[in-house]
Amino acid sequence: MPRVYLAGPPFADEYRARAAALAAAGDWEPVDPMRRDFRGDTEGNEAEIVEGDLEEIASCDAVLAAFTAPDEGTAMEAWHAHTLGLPVVAYTGGTPPHPWTVYVAAEVCADLEAAVAAVAAPRT
Repeated sequence: MPRVYLAGPPFADEYRARAAALAAAGDWEPVDPMRRDFRGDTEGNEAEIVEGDLEEIASCDAVLAAFTAPDEGTAMEAWHAHTLGLPVVAYTGGTPPHPWTVYVAAEVCADLEAAVAAVAAPRT
């Protein structure tokens, strides 16, 4: 089963739940880095957080990145996936995408359902 990494701001719980359900319904295994929840306890754990994210991204077939609000972590995760050659699909929720988002993304979607469908779409 292909795996999709769910990048997004730390407190985007609704996005993560919806994206995970949609991905699973499309026969993708959602990989949610927030299951390793360091919210409120990041200080002193930066290396563990980042290295865990990097390993999980590399173990996936694609990245779904929620760019509904500015977030440094999401941007770094999308950039890392892009440098690995993984397809990145950006979900904006209607927020105008930043040029860097457009640059790293195979597709930019305002709608979450469309974004998850784009993750599963064959690449040429």
